Amino acid sequence: MRWRWHLTKQALLLAAMVLVAGSAVMQSRARADEVAAEKPLPSAIEAALIMKEIVPEAPVYIRVFKEESELEVWKARPNGRYALVKTFPVCNWGGTLGPKRVMGDSMSPEGFYRVTPEGLKPDSKYHLAFNIGYPNALDRALGRTGAYIMVHGDCRSVGCFAMSDKYIEEIYAFVRDALNAGEPSIPIHVFPFRMTAENMKRHSENEARATWKPLREAFDDFARTREPPKIGMCGKRYVVNALTPVGNDPNADCPAVIGKRIAPLSPRSSKRLVKADPRLEAQGPKLKSAEANLGWKAPMFAWGTESATPSARPGKPSQNESDAALGAMQPIVKR
Repeated sequence: MRWRWHLTKQALLLAAMVLVAGSAVMQSRARADEVAAEKPLPSAIEAALIMKEIVPEAPVYIRVFKEESELEVWKARPNGRYALVKTFPVCNWGGTLGPKRVMGDSMSPEGFYRVTPEGLKPDSKYHLAFNIGYPNALDRALGRTGAYIMVHGDCRSVGCFAMSDKYIEEIYAFVRDALNAGEPSIPIHVFPFRMTAENMKRHSENEARATWKPLREAFDDFARTREPPKIGMCGKRYVVNALTPVGNDPNADCPAVIGKRIAPLSPRSSKRLVKADPRLEAQGPKLKSAEANLGWKAPMFAWGTESATPSARPGKPSQNESDAALGAMQPIVKR
């Protein structure tokens, strides 16, 4: 059987090499005005997926870590466990650690969200964008306001997660392809930081810590299972990987006993999967420093007043445009 496995690996390697070579030729002939929203994944990523036996149309799971300014793209393996495909630098995000609470506070949210086909925004002024789905039902139940929080290009943010134009093209392609393959939505979970015991201790005095319990639970469960956490809502709170069925009505009463349903990997299986991850890592600017903003106070804006204006880039739309110009308040046209 070992020789068969070796031949299979050789075949995959050959296929990946042909894919890279063929894609390079095609890309060299591509039109200069190729529509960004229609660009395929880079050939290097496609080859990495083939080598790791991951189906290109497999479901996607996205995690964002504010303090580290990183966005991870994971894809499902045939066995349902997820592989880390690529980590991208988040060029910029808004505010500081903690959840978004009110429209105009310039904060980037934290919590559990989903990208739907209607959330894709190929005509964004900021190259490409997709709506993460803030506010979700729990945000609304808690009285949090604001809308149209995006992951977009252009490296500017007063509440959205801003990437470089190059990297938003790749992330957009991951999301677009998974939705086109039939996924109804893509989970995107936003964490204040990588929620290790050390980091939790370091931020133990943060006033937002009371909101982090379900995020920590989801972070830990995923580390044990490599399956995206299943999120429910009841009693005006999140419920993570509930054993007892919990719906998505944050105003409903929670069951008396909820429990937890997960399928942890053995240490050996976990190490094997980590070793098998593509684990590509993009390099780029991270303009936001959470440490430098621990004392940051969110500005409050009344309707009709001018919003905070991040530094402009040459040749880009004027930043006299408000937060709406960055996608935080501008409605999305369904396509």
